[in-house]
Amino acid sequence: MRWKEYLSKEDERIGSNTMEAFALLLLVNNYKAWLYEEKKMHQGNLLTEYDCPPSYGKPSIVDRILDGIQFNLEMAASSPTVLHDKDNRTYKKLEKERVDWLEAFYKTDPCIQMNNDVLNIATRSTGSEEEGGNQVGGGEEETFVLKERARKMRKLTRGLREFTGVASEGERKCKGWSDEGMVAFENFVKTVKKDEEDGRYVKWDKAYREVMVIMGHEQRSDAEALQKTRYEPNLAVVYEGFE
Repeated sequence: MRWKEYLSKEDERIGSNTMEAFALLLLVNNYKAWLYEEKKMHQGNLLTEYDCPPSYGKPSIVDRILDGIQFNLEMAASSPTVLHDKDNRTYKKLEKERVDWLEAFYKTDPCIQMNNDVLNIATRSTGSEEEGGNQVGGGEEETFVLKERARKMRKLTRGLREFTGVASEGERKCKGWSDEGMVAFENFVKTVKKDEEDGRYVKWDKAYREVMVIMGHEQRSDAEALQKTRYEPNLAVVYEGFE
């Protein structure tokens, strides 16, 4: 994958403003649908910041992924952006701030809404389907029931998508993306561009590279050669202004 190649080149950006903005757009658009599918599959084995605040004493999925890591983005770009020493004073300070923020977030309306609209429904749906599965016969009847479940699943997850869900007003201009989605994309591009101009991008870029290396996602020297690009993009025609 080419992002691994760019990950090892500190003098080059991993992606352009539009690439990163579109990645963010996909994340926002599909987040609830992905969360629903994973919660339905893993049930109580998947704990998130929405249903497991720090006071529960159980690690959420983010705690497991970023175990022993704290981000220090307030310092100068030349200072360490990822801290690993748990005895470090700054590490402890950042950890406490993160715990306090997550505990307060658990009581907010967006968190409660996510629990009610996504996680609780995912938990209940598995139980009802298992009960129905015991009554399914064989052959054509079983095939029909399985197809119906898949159809209902697609309909539900489509409704959870932010910008490509069920259209409420006629045909959309951008092949399934709502007008709100296009506005969000333009705003994401502007935000990424401003972060780059203000110097904040450098800190995020450095932190991301460090974490990806720790998690083993960098390109190894013994990895197979990447396929050469067949086309050279004309960056002069890439539109990022949206003014």
